[in-house]
Amino acid sequence: MTKISLLALLVFLGTCTACQPAKSVTPPTATVPPPTLTVASPSAKPTNTPTAHQTSEPSLTGWLAFYSDRDGNPDIYLMNADGSGVARLTKDPAFDDSPALSPDGRQIAFLTARHDPNPKFPDLKYELYVMDVDGSNLRRLTTTEAAEDHPAWYPDGNRISFDADYDDDGYYEIYTIQPDGFNLIRLTYGTYNDQFADWSPDGKQIAFASDRNGNWDLFVMDADGSNQQAITSSPNWELFPAWAPDGSRIAFNGLVPRSRNTDIFLVNADGSDLLQLTDSPGFDENPAWSPDGSQLAFQTQRSGNFELYVMYPDGSGQRPLGAHPANELWPFWAPSTPSTFEKSSQDLGLRETFQMEETPLQAPSGVPDLRIGGLRIKSHIW
Repeated sequence: MTKISLLALLVFLGTCTACQPAKSVTPPTATVPPPTLTVASPSAKPTNTPTAHQTSEPSLTGWLAFYSDRDGNPDIYLMNADGSGVARLTKDPAFDDSPALSPDGRQIAFLTARHDPNPKFPDLKYELYVMDVDGSNLRRLTTTEAAEDHPAWYPDGNRISFDADYDDDGYYEIYTIQPDGFNLIRLTYGTYNDQFADWSPDGKQIAFASDRNGNWDLFVMDADGSNQQAITSSPNWELFPAWAPDGSRIAFNGLVPRSRNTDIFLVNADGSDLLQLTDSPGFDENPAWSPDGSQLAFQTQRSGNFELYVMYPDGSGQRPLGAHPANELWPFWAPSTPSTFEKSSQDLGLRETFQMEETPLQAPSGVPDLRIGGLRIKSHIW
């Protein structure tokens, strides 16, 4: 497997105890032949970053899940989309990261290295977990020798996609699994990495990144893994696609390899009309659409540490969601659930009890290189 130097931001760890018995997942044997690749040529080069023209700030609704080291280690947090009412959901002496809210806003899938017997960042052995949105009902979905990565929910909430190297050939492939840990299905095959899947809103297609052509490009495929088509083919890297709620566009991370700089781009789902949305030094990454498609949340290093920002889909109106001296990463936006719940702290070793509902809550040098292939680029890492 090809190894490429990347920049990483190191973050460290806290404590959680509530786990249910694990379901063992055995990597499946391929049951369908590898799909044939058809390459669609993108029709546009990126334009300049647009000039801000929005003057009013709309109300931000729903919830944002993210991970942060604000309490000393990377754990999963939830807050109102306007940055208020932050609640800590996990507390474990391991990395908990990459949260993905379910489409109904009631569950969170995430990655954890709590079962890695010899954790050494960035080569952590992640397992896939799901918990209720208040941090309760924690359950483990995978028990494998491989590391899982990048969970994403199918639009009806009945499946979760992720990537892993279950056949131990040195390359990651895309899989789906039910939220109860059963019915593992493999979608991609090949001697290259296919990773970072995101579902179209109608569930008929999946956008993902692949290095099959020598660098990282964006592809789309049907939900069963067939009809794979490239929608970008530049010498730069395109990663972490995020499909707009109306299905018309895909936001993603773009970078020149080894530049130590990433920006956020937008492209039509067919690869046309490429638009650069951010243009600041360092890292602007991991776009997450608001449920109504009117805003994009993202993480940025423009002020030193990683912070969460929001902007309009044309790149204007970029502004922080509060400010915190710690790092905040990997935003995921979803509607708040229609019912009120209480986040009890009895299983998390916390003293606070949080009330959450639809309404707002109260309340570069010296960094080791990372490899891309096992790809610990789940967030700000390049």
